[in-house]
Amino acid sequence: MTQHRMEKLINECDKHLERIRRAHTKMALFMPLDASRYAELSDDEVEHIDQFLFRFAKLQDAIGEKLFVSMLEFLKEENPKNKPFIDILNRLERLGLLDNKNVWLELRKIRSNIAHQYEDEPAQASNALNAIYLAKPALESIYLAIKTRYIELRDSVSGAL
Repeated sequence: MTQHRMEKLINECDKHLERIRRAHTKMALFMPLDASRYAELSDDEVEHIDQFLFRFAKLQDAIGEKLFVSMLEFLKEENPKNKPFIDILNRLERLGLLDNKNVWLELRKIRSNIAHQYEDEPAQASNALNAIYLAKPALESIYLAIKTRYIELRDSVSGAL
């Protein structure tokens, strides 16, 4: 059951990542932002930003709320669902699945900042968007490290059967 859940989560995360990459590429044409450029964004540029933010949040939620715990379950860790989130991060770090838990915590902080930005404050909004735009490689790296490790373990188990 855990392998099936992992496969579904990997598929879900892959879709989010693909859309993040597409939006990120389109945003490269106008990033980084400053207050004046933020105020002049076209409707299409706003759509690219919206897509990026939506998929970034979806991927981050899928990883943090589902993938981390499912990976620990796949590894036969004891009761990961009942552990505090910081304990899950610490365990992933000890297992080498997360290079640095503080990177994940910083990603959450950056996302929180974008959620609290106000469209009528262009300087704050542009700074928050620049930060989350620059955070994409870190989120992608965390996901791909777990995905790669899962696939290696899955294939080594199925190869041994």
